[in-house]
Amino acid sequence: MKTKTFIILLGGLTLFFSTKIYAQELLEEPIAPKRECIGLFFYDGMAKVNIGGNYGFIDRQGYLQIPCKYDMATNFQDGIAIVRKNDKCSFLRPDGSLIAPLLFDSCEPFFEGYAMVSFHGRFGFIDRQGKMIVQPRHEFAMGFSNGLGLVGHDGLNGYINTKGELVIPYKYEFSLPFSEEYALFMRGGKFGYINTKGKEVIAPTFELASSFHEGLASVKTNNLSGVINTKGEFVIQATFQNIRTFKDGTAVIMQGDKFGLITKKGNAIIPPIYDLLSDFEDGIAVFKKNTKYGFVNDKGEEFIPARFDKASTFEQGMASVRQNGKFHYIDLQGNIVYTSTNDPKHEEESNIILAKIDKKRGFIDGKEKIFVSLDESFSPARVVLLINSNEYLISGEGTLTAK
Repeated sequence: MKTKTFIILLGGLTLFFSTKIYAQELLEEPIAPKRECIGLFFYDGMAKVNIGGNYGFIDRQGYLQIPCKYDMATNFQDGIAIVRKNDKCSFLRPDGSLIAPLLFDSCEPFFEGYAMVSFHGRFGFIDRQGKMIVQPRHEFAMGFSNGLGLVGHDGLNGYINTKGELVIPYKYEFSLPFSEEYALFMRGGKFGYINTKGKEVIAPTFELASSFHEGLASVKTNNLSGVINTKGEFVIQATFQNIRTFKDGTAVIMQGDKFGLITKKGNAIIPPIYDLLSDFEDGIAVFKKNTKYGFVNDKGEEFIPARFDKASTFEQGMASVRQNGKFHYIDLQGNIVYTSTNDPKHEEESNIILAKIDKKRGFIDGKEKIFVSLDESFSPARVVLLINSNEYLISGEGTLTAK
C-alpha cells in the first residue's frame, strides 16, 4: 500500500512525513516532468481514465466500467477510490456505487478501517459502510493508527479511540499519528515520543525526528543525524547529514552532500557516492551521478547504467526516462517498452499514456505490457500483447495470434 505524504510548516521549519516516514529533510526526487506519466497502471483490476476532462475507470479488457463523470479521482486502494465532483468528494466502490453521498469538502484514504473526512472546516471519521463514527467537530485530524486517531482543538493535538472518545488529552503543540505504538510529538521546539497510553517514553531533546519504523527512528542532534531504538538509545551515532527511515533493513543516508545506503548496524552497502538517490522500492532506486541517471539495487549493483537525462522510480515493472530529448518507458532489463512523441498523448494528472499504434488509440499497461485498442466511441476493439517488441492479438478465449 502506498504511503501518504504530508507537508507541515512550523515557524520556518518544514517537516515532510508519511504514514511510515514522518519528520525528515526533503530530498529532490529525480522524477520525470509532471506532464509525463509513467504509464497506465491497474489497481484492484481498475485503471483511471480521463475523457473530456472527466475521470472514470476501465477494466483490464478496456471496458469502461465506471463512466467518466468525476472532476477528480484517485486510483483504487483496497477496493475504494476517492472521487470529487462539483467541489464535493466521497468514496467509490469498484461497482460504481458511492459509500456515502458527495457531500464532504475533503476525504483521505482509509487506515485501519476508517477514513478522515471534513465538512464545513471540521474533521471527523467515516467507516467503510458509510457510517459517520466520529462526527466532524474537530479543528484538525489525521488518520487512525494503533487504534487511535489524531485530532486537534484550540491549536493543540490529542488522540481519540474509534468511539470518538478523547483518550490522550489535547496538550501537544505538534504531534503525528502512532507508528509501531509510538507517536512523535514536539514541545518547546524539540521532538520526543509518547506511547499509546500517552506516557512520555523518550524526552523531547531532538532537533528533528522521524516516526519509528522497523524499531528504529532517525533523529537529528547538533545538526547531525543518527538512529535511536525504542529506548531512546543511539544505535547509529549522529554523524550523518541525514538518515531516512529504514525500510527492509536499509536506509538512505547523506554524508558530504553525497548519498549512499546503510544497514541497521550502520554498515555501508553503498558508500556516499551519488549526487541523488531515491528511496528504494522493491529493492530498486534511481541514482544520479555526473549529471546522468541510472538504477541501482539494494546490493549496490548498478544494473542499469547512468545514461538518462531524467528518470522515475519503477512502478509495476516500468519506469519513465528521458534521453536525447525523448521520453521512453523501460522495463527492468533497461529495454524500451514504448517511446512517446515529442508531445506525449496523455491526460494531465492521470496514470495514462494514450498511445498511437498503427493510427489506433489505446493505453499502455506498464506491468503486463498490454495495449488496448479503442475506437472513437471508447468501445473495445481488440487487445494486443507486446512481447519483445512483437505484437500479438489476443482472442476472447485468450489465445495468441501473430499480428
